[in-house]
Amino acid sequence: MNTGLSIVGLRRESVPARLPPAAETARQPLDRPTIAVLPFRTSAHSEASEFLAQSVTDLLRNRLAAFRDLVVIGSASTSGQTDAQLNVRDVGQRLRVRFLLQGSVARTGDQLRIGVQLVDTASGSQLWSTAFDRSVTDVAAIREGIAQRIAGTLQIAVEPAARDASADARINLDAYGLYVQGQRLLSNLRVDDTDKAVALFRRATILDPTFARGYLALGQAQLLAGRMSNMKTIGFLENAQGQSLDSRLSGIKTKGVLGEARQALDRSLELNPALGEAWVERASLNTDPVKAEELYRKGLRLAPNYGVGYMRFSEFLFDQYRKGEAIEMIDRARQIDPLTPSLHLRKAFLLMVSRSDVAGHDRLLREALAINPQFHPALTQLAHSRHEYSGEFVDAIRIVERSIALDPQSEFGRYLAVRIYLDVDDPVAALAVLRDLKQPTEAMVEIAQYQRDRRRAAALSRSRSAERWALGPVAPMAEAIRDDAIVTGDYASALRLLESQYAMGSPEGTGPRMWSRGLGLVFAHTLVLAGERQRGRHLATAIMVQIDGESVGRTQDWFSRERAAAFAILGEDERAIGELEASAKTRKFYRWWYVAELDPLYEHLRGDPRFQVLAEQAKQHRRSQRALLDELRRKGEVLKRAS
Repeated sequence: MNTGLSIVGLRRESVPARLPPAAETARQPLDRPTIAVLPFRTSAHSEASEFLAQSVTDLLRNRLAAFRDLVVIGSASTSGQTDAQLNVRDVGQRLRVRFLLQGSVARTGDQLRIGVQLVDTASGSQLWSTAFDRSVTDVAAIREGIAQRIAGTLQIAVEPAARDASADARINLDAYGLYVQGQRLLSNLRVDDTDKAVALFRRATILDPTFARGYLALGQAQLLAGRMSNMKTIGFLENAQGQSLDSRLSGIKTKGVLGEARQALDRSLELNPALGEAWVERASLNTDPVKAEELYRKGLRLAPNYGVGYMRFSEFLFDQYRKGEAIEMIDRARQIDPLTPSLHLRKAFLLMVSRSDVAGHDRLLREALAINPQFHPALTQLAHSRHEYSGEFVDAIRIVERSIALDPQSEFGRYLAVRIYLDVDDPVAALAVLRDLKQPTEAMVEIAQYQRDRRRAAALSRSRSAERWALGPVAPMAEAIRDDAIVTGDYASALRLLESQYAMGSPEGTGPRMWSRGLGLVFAHTLVLAGERQRGRHLATAIMVQIDGESVGRTQDWFSRERAAAFAILGEDERAIGELEASAKTRKFYRWWYVAELDPLYEHLRGDPRFQVLAEQAKQHRRSQRALLDELRRKGEVLKRAS
């Protein structure tokens, strides 16, 4: 489990190979005509009719989504727009879309009746309507007729029809119904539902062995099932960040799932080489960055309205340390799916790690919560921001408790709550937060530190030595090992453990990495304490150089806490205190109970009047926040946790 806002370990910026023609697709302007296919209605009140309507909706959206001159809003954003009485202008504003395709569908035996209307949201007027009474075997022809008419109305080029099912373009609606059932289950992000979806997709490909999109969904579901089995907290971005593609896939490989997923994806591309979504999935599995980029761009050229694809490409670009391009791609995904809260969360993350834009970060998280107030990952991330970046500890507690109530099993939410409660000097509440967790080891390290139980903190850290420790600007487990070594004098074993953990911070295994800078600074200090002064100073200097480079374009003094630590290691005490003063001005008072009273790095500075002033400021901030917390507890506005 990672703590704090994730920042993936920095790598050398790769030089991409000459881009293929598909590169043009990913950089198309965002001002193309926009259309949303709203969920089709059905008069029959049965599950079969509901899945039929969803199938027709999905078929039409997928057909239009292949048009490069058209932005087609994703199903994740349109699925909630089901009320026939909705004002089309309101829907247009909510989805940021100019045109709406609405309709109804009914099936009697082997006959289909489909009614369709195209609406202009700017004027609220209906541009045209039409109806089809045809056999179920003609659904592909119906879809093509609707697509052709929309293209003519909007004056855009008609893209060739992709082969979604058999060679003669017939669509098996029974198989497609299983496909949409599986897609609905996948959206729940629950392990049991994902397993059920895998079974449905398998059944769909049995009913129609030429169903390319069914094989695509089967591969996607198998990969998701494998990832979810290795992630304790699904949906929160920290679980997918801070680790290489190889490490993200390693758990999947051991279960044999990756091979099955590749086979399904390969089969989908055999049936339909123009299925861009499948090329994107293959790209996400490719560990060669040059080849992966080629596949991403090819996939997005073929599927220009694949929002998930732009999100995946954004993550890939971020992993390659191409943050500006990553933001560009996530913006494309957000245009396609404006009502998907996870995309707002992702954009917030990118703004923070690229520009230290706290206001923009928090605004996007609140937008995500306006869409879905129950979206607990945004609550947890907002609580983290309010705590660490704004010094609003009580507001952070209020928010993180809401997140825990929504997802009681979230380790990250509970660990964050522990850290905040310690910052308001409430260890009782911190312990109460962990009561129901089975393995709260990392959080218990910080509680042991707060309780001045050095030996227990070190023992807890060593118990997790075989796993990668939490990475980020703060490294409590590394601190515990160093602090214990100072007392016992056993620097040799401490250095072995710290070095092994630092090497685990990225696949390269050598050199400073921004993501593991907190661990790196503790490691550097321990080297100095152990007598390896030159090596420790060299590492601290290298981390400082990287921090300076990362500071360009960010808020001033953003990394002042880390810079203070580096200067202290290098023996530049004046500059260390100056950086701590800069940090205090930005209200970064998190974990000052450790900095002011326990951190051996600043032991020689505790008699300095300026350091004492900073320690008192931090203490007063904690006191004022605790008083506010107690007041809100008395009013019943904040949960009171007791042992």
